[in-house]
Amino acid sequence: MNKPARTFKLFPVWIAVSAVILLAGIVLFALLGFNTSAERPESKTVDVSYNVSVALAPDGEETLEEICETAFEQNGLRYDDKTLLDEQSAPVSSTQTGFTPTGAGWLLRYTFAADTDDADLAAAVTAIRTEVEAALGAQTFPAAAEVNVSSHTLVNQSMNEAIWRGAVGLAVGVVVALVYVGLRFGAGAAVTGLTMCVHDALLTLAFFAITRIPVYSFAPLLFAAIAAVVSVALWLVRCAKLRDIAKEPATASLPAGDAVGEACAATDKTVLAISGVLAAVFAVCAACIPVGGALIAAPAIACFALTAYSSMLFAPALHVPVKAAFDRLKAKRRRYAGKTKSEKSRSDKDASAEKISG
Repeated sequence: MNKPARTFKLFPVWIAVSAVILLAGIVLFALLGFNTSAERPESKTVDVSYNVSVALAPDGEETLEEICETAFEQNGLRYDDKTLLDEQSAPVSSTQTGFTPTGAGWLLRYTFAADTDDADLAAAVTAIRTEVEAALGAQTFPAAAEVNVSSHTLVNQSMNEAIWRGAVGLAVGVVVALVYVGLRFGAGAAVTGLTMCVHDALLTLAFFAITRIPVYSFAPLLFAAIAAVVSVALWLVRCAKLRDIAKEPATASLPAGDAVGEACAATDKTVLAISGVLAAVFAVCAACIPVGGALIAAPAIACFALTAYSSMLFAPALHVPVKAAFDRLKAKRRRYAGKTKSEKSRSDKDASAEKISG
């Protein structure tokens, strides 16, 4: 018995493994959802932007910080984080700060918890503006200085509409791909491919629900889409070999298990190579791109591991009974067509004999 044939006999084990993961994922998702801590948490900020063609003296920044922090203390406020961004600071994208330092300008941002009282923040902003105007009048800052003080509430926006559109687009794409598989490689290949796509997409979602890997709120659907696309690509590799086996006279009559085993033995290295290359590409991207992109690229590597498991173990074992069932159906139709043809031939002969005798 070859190695693929042994893995086919373990099909109940692969079903059990997938079922356990899916059930655990459903339970954890229902209780906790996905871990979206990669998203910026809801918060409130006080931003003080300074922009002037003449650079502020070194102690000017300290003076402005002292004005702000005194106002916070007087209003009973405690900030969670303080960030000062200028031309010499570590790179921060403008989407994170809402301010792009230019010339001698910079931004001082204080971040507060989401439950901070708005009235207290407003009072602190008013106090800071008053003190800054007095400092400008006393020339603590250059007369041409432009200092803006504002408060903001940062809230993560729901992407439900985009997520549903993505889900519909994913479903349509999968259906189109599997229609192609069915037309080119047969209905049995399409059935296995559809099951494999659904299995891999759900398994990916369950994986992230169980492992609690920090992701953006839209990322789980993206990862499920990646898994579905890779799943179809890997299954096409198997289908192409199965079609070649069916066309060869020496192997066309092989039982389903033997045919699938031959196809797996011939394509295992290709399937693993594709999965490995994709995982390596995403690993390199995660190591080289900024943190925001790395939080998408790094978790996506799990998609390729899951689709490799499905392509190497689950899908081939599933396709053996599926192919056997469709082969029996094809043989039955062939026998029925042959029988019908034979009966028609006999009927034609009888009709010819009656015509001659007549």
